[in-house]
Amino acid sequence: MKSKVFILVICVGLVLSLPTQAGVKYRVLHDFGSGKDGAGPSGPLVFDRKGDLYGATFGGGDGCSGGCGTVFELSPQANGRWSEVIVHSFSGGTGGYMGGIVLDPVGNLYGTMRGYLSYAIGGVYELSSSSNGWNFAVLYNEGTDGGWAGPGVLMDNLGNLYGQMGTGQDHGGAIAELLVNPNQWNYTQLYSFCNQNSCPDGVSLPTPPIWDGHGRLFGVTTNGGIYSPRCSYNTNGCGVIYEMTPNGDGAWTYHVLHRFASFKSDGERPYGGLVMGSGGNFYGGTTGGGAQGLGTVFKLAYTSGKWKETILYDFPNCTHGCGVEGTLALDKAGNLYGTAGGGTGSCGPYTCGVVFKLSPQKNGKWKYGVVYNFTAAGGGFQPFYGVIVDDKGNLFGVTSQFGKYGFGTAFEITQ
Repeated sequence: MKSKVFILVICVGLVLSLPTQAGVKYRVLHDFGSGKDGAGPSGPLVFDRKGDLYGATFGGGDGCSGGCGTVFELSPQANGRWSEVIVHSFSGGTGGYMGGIVLDPVGNLYGTMRGYLSYAIGGVYELSSSSNGWNFAVLYNEGTDGGWAGPGVLMDNLGNLYGQMGTGQDHGGAIAELLVNPNQWNYTQLYSFCNQNSCPDGVSLPTPPIWDGHGRLFGVTTNGGIYSPRCSYNTNGCGVIYEMTPNGDGAWTYHVLHRFASFKSDGERPYGGLVMGSGGNFYGGTTGGGAQGLGTVFKLAYTSGKWKETILYDFPNCTHGCGVEGTLALDKAGNLYGTAGGGTGSCGPYTCGVVFKLSPQKNGKWKYGVVYNFTAAGGGFQPFYGVIVDDKGNLFGVTSQFGKYGFGTAFEITQ
């Protein structure tokens, strides 16, 4: 769940455009929740090399009474539709869902499970394909201590796994690695978070970290860092951006690059991870903070020997979206896409959420627009996990609720 460098903050001016959906086509690829299907997607989608999509759900399936979650595959068909196959239904003893899926080069799937008291173990699992179907194996077992496995894992080019795993020496969670070998997976703790409300270096990872191309890990925490009154949320803190650097002897060093709520209009509490763009710049979003307290989109860049945060967009109201949910996505042209709350669609007492786009302009500003407004009748509610972009610029994502059976959808947006 989620060394100190002074941060110079520069706010960049913006051009705010009215949202437009001209030429945008939205369609539901799958409605979750029918029969023994999964219910409530619990992380972003991921493509394999064939163009199939994989993901996980919170509930549903036939692994336990009431459903303990699933891993699913969506495949495009010749008639233009998509078909679903349940790869695995979690049982009560293996924890169920938690976050996204990662694939290795041969198509094996990896993810994390969230244990809960005496009902299930937490840990890291593998699903390997064989002629007899998919084989499920627990690679790292955290027991029933509350499920410290974070939302998914990151894989390096050797097949080793990284992410939040284990309680840590201070029982606040830990960033760890699982090193692969022919017979077993070896666990090594890399950094242990503190277990205090005054934890200055962050706590609670919303997503696994990402690689920067030079063997370093970068990510965010949702909590920790700066606390009230500068952090308007509460005493849990507003989160940080961190870097982990290998020391060459197997150990790693954890650095805080930025603490959210560092200035009056800074963002607060990211619920998605980072994405890296050209030049080694990182981009992300926050659920709160900003001038109106409605969230921000930010850039982190290394300039003149310092890490500097730049606010690319400060949500002025919720009509066109507010509060970024999930990790942003970059297309080939450098446009940023994300999902947020707000919008104009009504889903009971709430707004349904939006997919938005930020486009870089020649003058250094960024142009904001709404790509799609969700509605109760038009594709679901709560697009919590962002979108992914294919090589043609089409967007794919999930909603956690509504749809035909009320338990979320998988969708595609073409522009």
